[in-house]
Amino acid sequence: MTIPQPTKKDIIAINQSIGEQGTLHNQGSIDFALSQAKGKKAWLQELSYFVRSLLVDHAFHDGNKRTALVLVITYLEDRDLDYDKDYLLRAIWKISKNNISSINRIMGAIKGGIVFRKG
Repeated sequence: MTIPQPTKKDIIAINQSIGEQGTLHNQGSIDFALSQAKGKKAWLQELSYFVRSLLVDHAFHDGNKRTALVLVITYLEDRDLDYDKDYLLRAIWKISKNNISSINRIMGAIKGGIVFRKG
């Protein structure tokens, strides 16, 4: 799935693709993330707003961590970036458990999971 700039429908579809209902628990948070992401030049910052909406604001009734993981992986694969899935799983769990709301810290956590190619 390619997501140049995700819509609310795209994020709901990801939640449904992992076996959940796609029922929003905090629609305002997704709307805020969409408004903040619009026009951002840095895709990592854009992604971080969505991740915060899912992990800290609990946008969906269920499946927020899995939805966040699929969204992060989709962004990375769309940009032909390699990643450490185990690292990303731990980062998503840590963001959620510790309610990390700082966009800069979330960006750092995601960036830490990117495996940069040598050469």
